[in-house]
Amino acid sequence: MIIKWRPEYSCYDKTIDEQHKQLIDMINEMYTLSLYDDHIDRYDSIVEVFSRLKDYAVYHFSHEEKMFTEHDYDSFNTKLQILEHKGFVNKIASIDLYEVDENQNETISNVLDFLSKWLEHHILEVDKKFGEFLIAKYEK
Repeated sequence: MIIKWRPEYSCYDKTIDEQHKQLIDMINEMYTLSLYDDHIDRYDSIVEVFSRLKDYAVYHFSHEEKMFTEHDYDSFNTKLQILEHKGFVNKIASIDLYEVDENQNETISNVLDFLSKWLEHHILEVDKKFGEFLIAKYEK
């Protein structure tokens, strides 16, 4: 397991937390595929998980961005979130699947390092602010 859900990842919204857990599960699934040292080509399986991860990330980001509008989240933090989301999608889209095929272990290791660090930073530093905003807004 490369990344494990921890209570401090909670953004105080059950749906967002569940979606983050799904992303973590997919990252860990890709990590597990990368651990096998039996010389079997796992390219198709890795690409399938990678594709699901990309699609789910886009779905998740869309859900968050809809919530920003619904709850009148401030424009600065909304723009920051959207920029981070777009940056993530662009980074993922730029990963060379040929390179994944040719250098599976090294490329997947780099991808997993990026995914786990990005997700942890994004949850703890960016999404958490939105969760705190919701708590402050609705506790008044």
